[in-house]
Amino acid sequence: MAWNTVKLSSLACLAKRSEPVEPTKKYRQVGVRLWGAGAYERDTITGAETRYSALSRLKEDDIIVNKIWARNGSVSVVSKELHGCFVSPEFPLYVIDQTALLPRFFYWFTKSHLLWEQCDKLSRGTSGQNRLKPQAFLNVSIPIPPLDEQRDLVCRLDEVQAKLREREAELEVVEREANAMLFNAFQEIIDGVKYRPLSEVAPLVRRPVEVLLDGEYPELGVRSFGKGTFHKPTLTGADVGNKRLFEIHKGDLLFNIVFAWEGAIAVPGAEDHGRVGSHRFLTCVPKNELALAEFLRFYLLTPEGLQKVGEASPGGAGRNRTLGIKKAEKIHVPVPDIDVQRRFVELCAQVEQVRAIRAATAKDTQALIPAMLHEIFERRANTSHSAPVTSEANVIQIPTTQDTVIDTSFKEAVLVGAIIRAFQEDNGQPIGNFRLQKAVYFARRHMGERVLDKNYLRKAAGPYNPTMRYSGGIKIATEKNWVKRATGKFGEGNAPGDTAAEMDEWIERYKFAPTAAWVRDRFKYKSNDIWEMLATIDYAILALDHEGTRPTPAAVLSYIEADDEWRPKIEKLRLTEASIQNAMVELETLFVNAGE
Repeated sequence: MAWNTVKLSSLACLAKRSEPVEPTKKYRQVGVRLWGAGAYERDTITGAETRYSALSRLKEDDIIVNKIWARNGSVSVVSKELHGCFVSPEFPLYVIDQTALLPRFFYWFTKSHLLWEQCDKLSRGTSGQNRLKPQAFLNVSIPIPPLDEQRDLVCRLDEVQAKLREREAELEVVEREANAMLFNAFQEIIDGVKYRPLSEVAPLVRRPVEVLLDGEYPELGVRSFGKGTFHKPTLTGADVGNKRLFEIHKGDLLFNIVFAWEGAIAVPGAEDHGRVGSHRFLTCVPKNELALAEFLRFYLLTPEGLQKVGEASPGGAGRNRTLGIKKAEKIHVPVPDIDVQRRFVELCAQVEQVRAIRAATAKDTQALIPAMLHEIFERRANTSHSAPVTSEANVIQIPTTQDTVIDTSFKEAVLVGAIIRAFQEDNGQPIGNFRLQKAVYFARRHMGERVLDKNYLRKAAGPYNPTMRYSGGIKIATEKNWVKRATGKFGEGNAPGDTAAEMDEWIERYKFAPTAAWVRDRFKYKSNDIWEMLATIDYAILALDHEGTRPTPAAVLSYIEADDEWRPKIEKLRLTEASIQNAMVELETLFVNAGE
């Protein structure tokens, strides 16, 4: 059955539950967070504490809107926990016709850009403060399928959200335990160890930079609270003026003296080497036989170390404190045997891998639900009202498969050309061979292919199709000059060739343009490691499924570990059952129902 885009006025109406305020009665108040983040209980007041003569009682499944901030997504659906709470007239309530619209379906709609943008437009000019008039909110349009499909979508979204929260909770526990283990190990190491002044262990080293008027000077910054370095914009000689600059090297113990007291201490990496900082950045170089920069940094970021840095940072309250150079040199630090330090730094690196996995997981988690909502609501809003949509195909509407099989080298060449063009049109940059291989793999999976082991081998970089380069799609597209090698901002890669226009008819015939754009839009911001991880895990899932083995995270990890070519991926990609489970959630979203 078809989806329809309808006005909210046909699905809901204003609630009228205003009650006179009684001075001695207690009222639980509710607020609504921005950007669809939900309604919450604020505080409890007595009637004597409000300036309103009447308040409205909430019921479960009401729509609640903040008139002032609706333009910023301050819209939600009342949960069971908030039933019976009260709001002022600034929060209009709406009763949903549940024979046509599920409250939970609308709850997910409150998290979409489509609703936020409409609320923004409806709020403009209604008053000096851009308040949304209660009646105007009913002019919101919503793309809506039949109730059965709404239930399927809600079930799917809730399920994915629950899985992601579970993964986040597990990773938080892992990180918390790892940090505790690390701190305890450090305390054991320094117990009874001799302390020496920082000047003896890691003396200050200055590397003055000659500033030329036409020169360029990339700056480095240090985040507070031990959160590492970051790259500032490149300065020109004219920007620098009379400011003194000093070069920073990989492996320095680096202080931002203005914020050192709150943990602006870091060890620059290879990507930071050669950048510059002002006189406010101190670079200390540990003596090789005495100390490692990472070990010293860890100590200085412990409560004991930060206290010493704070005491060496005189000044007024808050951010007027500055670490004195002489005082910094007198900070005493523990100096255990260098081999002991080295083993501890290696342990730190392992814990950092856990943090990196959690950070990548959190980032992907934050992007996953919005991507699903975009596919469900915003793309659906732009399609024909009478387009046929089956219940199964719209479980999450990401994406509709074409059931196209790449069964000839020529067809593969057209797909290669379509992908290269899609990436070129987006950012004007060529796509490298690594990404091109993976992009074709993802495109074929998107179009419904499930049996790819005949074409793709298990290679170090993930699923790899050798024939594509030597006799298949890449070779044919190159020979026809549809594509060519080119150099862009990020290095050498593949770009549309001089006769690229010749493949347009074939791209249209095979309907490859939407698939190429899908691959680009879903993967362009992901790192190469994420591309490799997703392709590897997806391949393993397909292989296990083909063998009749249930593809659990443990089974996928065992499959990868059992292959000599793929075993190193476990360390390289930091694969664990938790990270694989998280990837499986995303893959399920990417390729749901593919080939069925």
